[in-house]
Amino acid sequence: MYETEKAALHPCVAHRGWSGAAPENTMAAFRLALSEPAVKWIELDVHLSKDEIPVVIHDASLKRTAGVKARVRDKTASELAALDAGSWFHRMYAGEGIPTLSQVLELTAGRCRLNIELKDGESDKDLLARKVGEQLQSAGREEDSILTSFDHALLLAARRHAPRTRTGLILDKRPSNIAAVLESLGAKVLSINHKYVNVALLAQTEAAGIEVMAWTVNEQRELGKLAAYSQSFQLCTNYPDRWLAAVK
Repeated sequence: MYETEKAALHPCVAHRGWSGAAPENTMAAFRLALSEPAVKWIELDVHLSKDEIPVVIHDASLKRTAGVKARVRDKTASELAALDAGSWFHRMYAGEGIPTLSQVLELTAGRCRLNIELKDGESDKDLLARKVGEQLQSAGREEDSILTSFDHALLLAARRHAPRTRTGLILDKRPSNIAAVLESLGAKVLSINHKYVNVALLAQTEAAGIEVMAWTVNEQRELGKLAAYSQSFQLCTNYPDRWLAAVK
């Protein structure tokens, strides 16, 4: 059994599901993450399909994970579901399609909270935020989910269309005046590359009431180092089993 105190201080966020052991952003990866009771959060990525349905995939292109020379936006949700987004990872996952956000909301209801990244490649940012907000409201998941993005305009749109859902800014650089930036966006969460997490940042965010998620921490040594911090923040990883070892 993992140490409750340390695990509670640094909750595990399964990055794109348990993506170290199953193809990222697939139902297989999400089911695997849910098989570990210590996983309290799942992080995933959302684009819109051709028929304006939120679908779960990281890239705007289908090439890397589905082997198709096309954009996500060029295919309907049903066409995306029929693609093979699993074979690239391992043949045992052949036929894993690209799921809809609705499917993941249903799968995780009452079992796990979601950190949903709104992808900044979308041309119609307001439409993406509205469609995702509608699904959260329909599923009753507005308050146990977080909407995150690198894109300030997407976060402002999320505040309009999902006012009961917390929002978070994603950063891959050393933050500057972060409390004021987040306040201007109405955001309460900072999702930041773990390289930039230090005592000074955690003191600043704690004083401002900002929740922090450190991504994506996959090396055992780095997980152990971050788990030793006394300040509270989430650890996002492709390997929840390595997180478990780090918080023991």
